[in-house]
Amino acid sequence: MADAQTKADQAYDQLVEWLEHFEDLDDPRQSGKVAYLLDEMLLQCLLAVLAGADSWVEIAEFGRKKLNFLRRFAAFEHGTPSHDQFGNLFAALDTEAFQRCFIAWVASLTKLGPGIVAIDGKTLRRSYQDCGAKAPIHLISAWSAKQRLVLGQIKVAEKSNEITAIP
Repeated sequence: MADAQTKADQAYDQLVEWLEHFEDLDDPRQSGKVAYLLDEMLLQCLLAVLAGADSWVEIAEFGRKKLNFLRRFAAFEHGTPSHDQFGNLFAALDTEAFQRCFIAWVASLTKLGPGIVAIDGKTLRRSYQDCGAKAPIHLISAWSAKQRLVLGQIKVAEKSNEITAIP
């Protein structure tokens, strides 16, 4: 029993530490209209994705089914948000700020340098429309071989040089 309590304490500490990495992330919503706190929504997303959720609908369903579990880590005073509220929040978040927070969290987990980082550019298949209505999407990705993790991706202009996109 003591071992289980120790693991539960460690899990709680890791979640608190995870949330600390996102403290500087600004909530883009109007403060008077916020029923669900940003840290609660981020926490629910993390735990749902770790449990296998891969859409806003599944993340919202995870929250409804696991509300008592989620309340072990935060108040969730108004319950959990709907899938639309997750979609709206993440559409409004500053993606670059979120990426910086996420990378800082990943770096804190490994406490090691990234080792070899592979930089590669790709054009996404079927990301264009015929007759030039929409150009294909070109992405540059940075992959840490040691950590087996994509460190970041950015959309770039067509025929952009990968070296200029890295910074």
